[in-house]
Amino acid sequence: MKTVTIKVKDEIFEIAEEMVKEGIASSRNEAFNIIMEIGLNEAKKRLEKKKKIDELVNKWLKEGLPKDLDLPTSEEVISERE
Repeated sequence: MKTVTIKVKDEIFEIAEEMVKEGIASSRNEAFNIIMEIGLNEAKKRLEKKKKIDELVNKWLKEGLPKDLDLPTSEEVISERE
């Protein structure tokens, strides 16, 4: 485990304080760890999605777009926006 010093939004601090007060966590440190663990899965999903996007972009930059993509024409996009 690593020790870090961070700034958190007031709302997060208040939730951590309340978690300790209500007995959900035994300390603010534990409360912050609980809060971060809850968000960890979402952070992992976003990171994985970003990596996949980067892989596709790099592949397409090297090889070009696949020919079998059914992309709308610029006229279709413009007419949808109107």
